[in-house]
Amino acid sequence: MGGLSSSSRRALRCSLALGGALMLAAPSANAQVNAEALRSTLRTNPRFLWLEGALVGRAGNTQTLTFAGSAFGAITHDRHVFFGRLSADYGQARAQTTVARWMAHARYNYRLTDVVALEALSQVQHDRFRRLAVRDLYGAGLRFNLANEEEFEFFAGTTYLFEHEIIETVPGSPSTNDVWHRSSNYVGANLRVAPLVDASTVTYVQPRFDRPLDFRLLSESFVSFAITKLLSARVSASLWYDNRPPFDVRTYDLEVKNSLVVKLQ
Repeated sequence: MGGLSSSSRRALRCSLALGGALMLAAPSANAQVNAEALRSTLRTNPRFLWLEGALVGRAGNTQTLTFAGSAFGAITHDRHVFFGRLSADYGQARAQTTVARWMAHARYNYRLTDVVALEALSQVQHDRFRRLAVRDLYGAGLRFNLANEEEFEFFAGTTYLFEHEIIETVPGSPSTNDVWHRSSNYVGANLRVAPLVDASTVTYVQPRFDRPLDFRLLSESFVSFAITKLLSARVSASLWYDNRPPFDVRTYDLEVKNSLVVKLQ
């Protein structure tokens, strides 16, 4: 770390210490990226690509392999904004797969005013341990930029979702192939804590129109520490909750991760 400034070294040490403590508390990995947190980057970088990843392998008394990776890119022109995201997680312990999932997400915004934007999205995902053979989503709605200061953003949105879901077969529960209509509502904030430290949080609530008690909740937060202009250390946490999950699937997952992010801007 001889080429880093003292402030960058302090940020790195804080990140590693906090990340280590959180990893002890919750060892699972998550490759999801909080897309909302990256919108502020477009103020100074109309095009960017961020790469995030972690790979851990152990042999001997402990035999594990864990991979988490994601790529996030965005481009903006005048009133148009496009986001794309790819992510994947894979984990194995003593020859048994413990995590197997991937996701692809695309989102488009057209800014009507400084406060209101039209929003359209599509997403496809697979998660073996939530019994998701495939879930694809298509939606459109409104996004509201309620506060847009240099060091603070506060935003909210509401979107109609068309959802197609195929649930895998397990003993005691057959495969299903269903179509749902949901409302996706979110609120969040981005904050510049210090010159080298950024924080972000966003929470989504997605009830079904025909059965509001069948809802999902996703909350994602992170703290990012700049090491250099191109490299950051990040500690992130996410909570996923499904009020009516498939048979033999728990209602919630809590995941924490520390990782390195390469910013190609």
